Amino acid sequence: MSRQKSFLLCAVFVILSLLSFSYNVRIGDALGIWVLGYPEYSISELIVGPEGDITVPPLGRIKAEGKTLDQLEQEISTKMQSYIKTNKITVGVVKYAPFPVTVLGNTKVNGVIDIKSEKIKLSDLIGQVGGFQDANKSSYALIRTPDGKEQKVSVGWLKSGNKGEDPYIQSGSFVLFPYDYTNKINVFSDFGTTSLDYYEGISLKSVISVMNIPVNKISPKIVVIRDSQIKEINSESIIKSEDFFLSPGDTVIIPLNYTNKVLVFSDFGTASLDYFEGMGIKSAIALLDSVANINILLNQVNDTINIIRDSKVISLSLDEIAKGKDFVLLPGDTVIINKFLSYVYVNSEEVSKRVDFEKHENMNVRTLLSKIGINEEVVEEVKINNIKSNLDSQLKNGDFVQVTSKRNYVYLTGAFNQTGKISFLPSENITMDKVLGLGHGFTKDFSGELVIIDTLGITKAIKVDTKELSNLKEVFVQPGSTIVANSMERKAYLFGEISGTVEYTLGDTLYELLLPLNLGDAYEIRYQTFNKSGTINASDYNSLKLIPLEGKVFIEIYKKASNEVIVYKAGETRVIRDNIVRIIDVFSAVNGFSPVDKGVIQIYKDGKLIESFNSNDLLNNLTREVPKGSYVIVQPDLEGSYIAVLGNIDPRSIRTDIPISLVEILSGSKIDWKNQENAIIYTEKSEEILVDLTNVDNLRNILVKPGSIVYVPPAEEPVVYVFGEVARPGLVSYNAGMTVLDAILKAGNTTKSAQPSTVYLFKDGPENPPITLDLSGIIKAAPVKTSMNPEIKPKDIIYVPKNALTNVVEVMSTVQFFMSFVNTGISLVGNVTDLF
Repeated sequence: MSRQKSFLLCAVFVILSLLSFSYNVRIGDALGIWVLGYPEYSISELIVGPEGDITVPPLGRIKAEGKTLDQLEQEISTKMQSYIKTNKITVGVVKYAPFPVTVLGNTKVNGVIDIKSEKIKLSDLIGQVGGFQDANKSSYALIRTPDGKEQKVSVGWLKSGNKGEDPYIQSGSFVLFPYDYTNKINVFSDFGTTSLDYYEGISLKSVISVMNIPVNKISPKIVVIRDSQIKEINSESIIKSEDFFLSPGDTVIIPLNYTNKVLVFSDFGTASLDYFEGMGIKSAIALLDSVANINILLNQVNDTINIIRDSKVISLSLDEIAKGKDFVLLPGDTVIINKFLSYVYVNSEEVSKRVDFEKHENMNVRTLLSKIGINEEVVEEVKINNIKSNLDSQLKNGDFVQVTSKRNYVYLTGAFNQTGKISFLPSENITMDKVLGLGHGFTKDFSGELVIIDTLGITKAIKVDTKELSNLKEVFVQPGSTIVANSMERKAYLFGEISGTVEYTLGDTLYELLLPLNLGDAYEIRYQTFNKSGTINASDYNSLKLIPLEGKVFIEIYKKASNEVIVYKAGETRVIRDNIVRIIDVFSAVNGFSPVDKGVIQIYKDGKLIESFNSNDLLNNLTREVPKGSYVIVQPDLEGSYIAVLGNIDPRSIRTDIPISLVEILSGSKIDWKNQENAIIYTEKSEEILVDLTNVDNLRNILVKPGSIVYVPPAEEPVVYVFGEVARPGLVSYNAGMTVLDAILKAGNTTKSAQPSTVYLFKDGPENPPITLDLSGIIKAAPVKTSMNPEIKPKDIIYVPKNALTNVVEVMSTVQFFMSFVNTGISLVGNVTDLF
């Protein structure tokens, strides 16, 4: 039974047991039993047999009829303790045995109705028989229970839609819906239903005659209902002597004499046979085939046939009947013929189900194994009802058999998601794809190499492509082998425009790593993998896919050019980020030369004037493309009344008709005086003047004339290097008085896996041994300068390890590799800032 099916079954049982807690089990009910946590002991359907019992494996027969579900749960739980010490049993009714109710009168269906539920209300019974024939002609119902009690119940509330008396109807009850007063005689019988006109002198004898009812088939009692009163009339006296005269509106009920019948209940079908003198069990079985079309095969019948006569059970031997011995039946006998049922419940790793045996089969363990297809040679242990047994042990009906097979094992270690011992059937070929499935795949740090060590100590290495695991079907593994999945750190360190660390998966390429960053052709990628390095454009996807990632990977991301064009005009700035920018786009962005119709357009790239157009040139160059990363000055012909300020500062235009001091111009432009060494002035006559910003005295004497351009080139910003277990490893801008903890906080602080008690500070380059610092006591405090949190200088290197056992030599090797990657490329700071 699947776990999902078991869960749903349990839910159904629980609901049913709650709804029917006080319900008394009946013969024919189908019960379900759920053992919490042990689906192999649970049973979805058990029929309560004619003797009122059920067979619960491995407990055997248990009396169920008349008990509540709560009583059954307690009994089964107590007996199950010898198999499951602590258990929780739930018993529910999954299908109720039908019980009979006789319905007659003003309803669309008359006769014996089988009710297939625990109980039924009067209103539900009316619905089950199709409702009233004429809803206006019956105002009440007469209910007579098997113990002879009578009850008159109004049904008028059903017509009005209001609530009213709605009693439950018991099994075997008689329910009549009489027609309200009429000049008719209503007759209901198993021989037909009719309505006769009343006339003076009409009697029961005349009704029997008119309806041509065989008198030998009439029940001993005829029922006459008159003015809600029920009268029982002896039919024999009516026929032989005294008659009974009827009145207008009487209802007459003439039942069939069931005492002149033989009832047969069987697993093959159910029928009511007319009794005849000398009728025997053989003739009854023959009549089932000819009269009721029920074919009973004796080789499928249980060894015993039961006869119920006057509340006594008579058991007959099928073998004796088959050999010629007969049994004479009497009117009113009930014959119960059950199918031969011989079965056990088996549970193993291969199969879990009920197994049926034929009559001729030897009911032992060997036969069972043959029926479920398990080879005897692979069986390690057999238990019958939790008792250890052998292959020749005989089985009894309802036994619970557990079969344990021999197993082969291999042992997993390393970069598997699940390590340890995994098992296989003795007959099963052990292939590497099956091993990988049971090991739940590889972890992220799998290196791509498997090592298989067999029982003789012979070692075999296998390279694995995680994107082509189907090849592992051809790799066979001997039982008892140990399989090692080698691991390797898979981490990529990102620097430059985007910084951080990214874990990647075996088989990933540079393309998969960079895809989420959505970089365009304005970005250049410099990379260093385990055995490969180079530079590539971020938009060259085909080449990126050819660069596999392996081990520690260092990636520098920088802009090779700006992806925008900045336009200045008379104090206003526009930024254009179109894929292609033309002169006409620039001209339109700032509304041309307005308020005049003449002027000059100058294009600067990397601090140099590369093109210039006056009003006359403009019409012939409107479609000329402007390079990305350019500054464009749109200068209306206003006699040079503006000074443009560009470069590594806040760009702006200053309107003036007189010269202005350079100090005044730069002071309003957020210049980095500490790191900026020079600036360039381009005069209106295109002269270039280099200014030393470190000479403060000279700056006061430099005046910039209207129409000039002041350009501040990029400055090399002092940095320190922070990497290892920090949120954003890479370069951190330096400021005076910075401490080790300041730098770590600027890098996003340590990660959860960091070991702050062993932080390494390289003061004299990565080739020399570092200083070891313990920041564990101050990592969450204010970064006050102490001996364990010293002041650092530009170019210092800080490494935060993953654990305290990290070898210093290993740290120095990692730092040297990192620094060689940074130093062999173009300066990272230059790549970030030297765009214009």
